[in-house]
Amino acid sequence: MKRKRQPTSLRARLVTAVLLCWIFPVLAVMALAGFLLGSSYERAARQELETRMQNAMEQLEMRMDAVFEASKTVSYDGVVRNAYRLYQREGDSAALYGAVTEYLNQNFTRDERIDAVFLTFWEEIGVHPYAADRGDFGFDAQRRYRENMEADILEKMSGIDTGILLLEYDGELYVARNLLDSRFNAYATVVLLCDRESLFQSLEQLSQFEEANLVIDDQLLVDQEKALRSITDTEKAGNNRRYELTGDVSGHRFELSASLVPFNVWREVPPIRMAVLFVVLLVLPMLLAVIFLFRRYVTRPVDILVDADNRLENGQRGYHIDARANSREFARLYAHFNAMSTELKNQFERSYLEQQALQQAQIKALQSQINPHFLNNTLEVINWEARMAGCEDVSAMIEALSTMMDGALGRDGRSQVPLREELGYADAYLYIIRQRLGERLEIEKEIDESLLEILVPRLILQPLAENAVEHDLTPRRGGNLCIRAYRENERMVLEVEHDGTMSEEDRETVGRLLAADTDNTDISGKVGLRNVSQRLRLLYKDEGEISLRQLEGERILTRVSFPV
Repeated sequence: MKRKRQPTSLRARLVTAVLLCWIFPVLAVMALAGFLLGSSYERAARQELETRMQNAMEQLEMRMDAVFEASKTVSYDGVVRNAYRLYQREGDSAALYGAVTEYLNQNFTRDERIDAVFLTFWEEIGVHPYAADRGDFGFDAQRRYRENMEADILEKMSGIDTGILLLEYDGELYVARNLLDSRFNAYATVVLLCDRESLFQSLEQLSQFEEANLVIDDQLLVDQEKALRSITDTEKAGNNRRYELTGDVSGHRFELSASLVPFNVWREVPPIRMAVLFVVLLVLPMLLAVIFLFRRYVTRPVDILVDADNRLENGQRGYHIDARANSREFARLYAHFNAMSTELKNQFERSYLEQQALQQAQIKALQSQINPHFLNNTLEVINWEARMAGCEDVSAMIEALSTMMDGALGRDGRSQVPLREELGYADAYLYIIRQRLGERLEIEKEIDESLLEILVPRLILQPLAENAVEHDLTPRRGGNLCIRAYRENERMVLEVEHDGTMSEEDRETVGRLLAADTDNTDISGKVGLRNVSQRLRLLYKDEGEISLRQLEGERILTRVSFPV
């Protein structure tokens, strides 16, 4: 018989593939050379960038300072203030407009850094002086200023004393300053529309660098195209190295930043590009062979194992890998996985059947213990009603008793029933008790009707109601009892609240009774509570909860909750 050939070792195949890839050291040397060339270029470019940024910042600070000084001149030389005082005495608004307009034309129309200047009096006097270096442009700029910016600028300047604000509207930069009278009260605001090309022409020195930006007071930004936009819209420079320079002009912070253009050694040094191309053409067939081998002997077997694991995780216990392995290692892994899957399936089925049988046995045993003495009490009440009253009451009590017996015996084998049916058991019990206590027993129900078809443990409400009646309401000869059912965070909540008080001894007994890790079979009384607690743990594990506590006003609340 011919001996079956064993698959080749995976390690041997991988070592063979690595030995074939001898070209990697050559590529590493080329990469190192490119890195050294790039570092040398970056050092030189960084020095040039720092020098140009310093020069651009100095020129920018000088030009911005000149604009700020021009705004101060309007406030300090007194021409506008004197014209306004004359208007206040004589009321001649035309004279005020002429004087101020002439003054603005003389001082600003020849300044290349300023396109237009507007002056707005805080008092509504019907005149709005302005000046511009071009007639058509000035008229259009005045219209835009009046319609879109004047009200907003005055609102922002209302809290400013002698300070200067830099404002941006529709891509234009404005400088605003309040004019103060002798009492230091603002009576007007002067607004300068800056000429961006003149003001920021020093940034042209940075045009060869990427992401050359200017931020003013953390609000405005001028990029290398001189476009003004919000700083929050600034795009980062990717992996480029970014350099920043800060300055201060009249209390305004300037931040100038730029990024170096990355040095691409392959583009800048053609011989290296040709050498790499030659090596790639030489090693390409080898590389394709390595990829094919790796895919066949590593990737595909691993994918088969991952797929099998996912199937097992999704519930396909006992799933077997039928694919043939191409190596000794994966053949052993496949065999071990199949054996593990089979054993897991067997253990799961065995554990599930054992647990199911145990739960059913425990539930049936607990259901059979539910207050057998209650049937005796009920028969005594029925006997008394038969002697003292008519047949209708007797019939009703017999029906209630029948309902109770059906629920207690559970002949259909169901451990859970709809809430509607469970409420019927509780109603039957309370009807019988009502016959004993009469009108002295007040019963209320607060039931969310949308939950009536939700499954709940059989006979979970009646034992709670019986505990309340036997231990609190009967000794009192009556009282109030309220049953509630509602949904809370995807959980069913059942409550029985009634008149009564709990002593310290009662609290200790209930605490021991409801403890999950306590053997409470030796605790006498309160069989219903113990029964409910044990069945909740059997059905819902740690997700079933039961509590009994004292409320204000001599009220006791029993609360049961479990997942819907």
